Amino acid sequence: MSRSLWMRIGIALLCLAGVVVLYQIIAPRIRPLPVYMALPDVTLMNQDGQSFDLHQTSGKVVVVSPIYTYCPDICPVTTAKMKQIQDRVQAAGFSNQVQLVTFTVDPERDRPDVLKLFAERFHADPGNWVFLTGTSDQIDILIKGLDLFVERVFYINGTPFPESSLPAPRTDIPYLVNHTDRLFLVDRQGNVRALPPGSRTDVDNAMQLIQKLVNEQGSGG
Repeated sequence: MSRSLWMRIGIALLCLAGVVVLYQIIAPRIRPLPVYMALPDVTLMNQDGQSFDLHQTSGKVVVVSPIYTYCPDICPVTTAKMKQIQDRVQAAGFSNQVQLVTFTVDPERDRPDVLKLFAERFHADPGNWVFLTGTSDQIDILIKGLDLFVERVFYINGTPFPESSLPAPRTDIPYLVNHTDRLFLVDRQGNVRALPPGSRTDVDNAMQLIQKLVNEQGSGG
């Protein structure tokens, strides 16, 4: 086989490799995001003690974050990520099109006043960021609808016991809450379209997804 033919084959392979790389860069931006589930429609209570119906977020892109305020590790990191997202959304000029929603998975302890102090700790702007609590039944609607794992772990004499292993734990026993570390990006029609990894979320990537949902027209991409 001649040298010139080998050169043409080499050039063709380089061009093919370039096309593959270009596709990998462009495809995520043009390919519609999947639909995972619908954001449950439930009425909760915000950090000011006012009723807040999740249905009222319809028509906006929504970033949802499950947390609890007694969390010693991932929840503060996740909330700091949400603050970065809020700042980036404001800088991009579409705060009126994006609603941030943080809800507690520990409604027994996270009353509205507790959530308000938590929100202030992170300098959350209430203009488009709400912190929600409710009854256990109301929060369960969100937990089940978003397919979250949530379990309290009680500490008895320093030993952890998952709630499922205890017949009836006393209310005065200290506990932490194990739960799924995840964010939920919701489109204007109320469909969950992306699942960033909570405390490990890359804010740049999250902003690209949010921008994509902001720019979407119609339902389901």
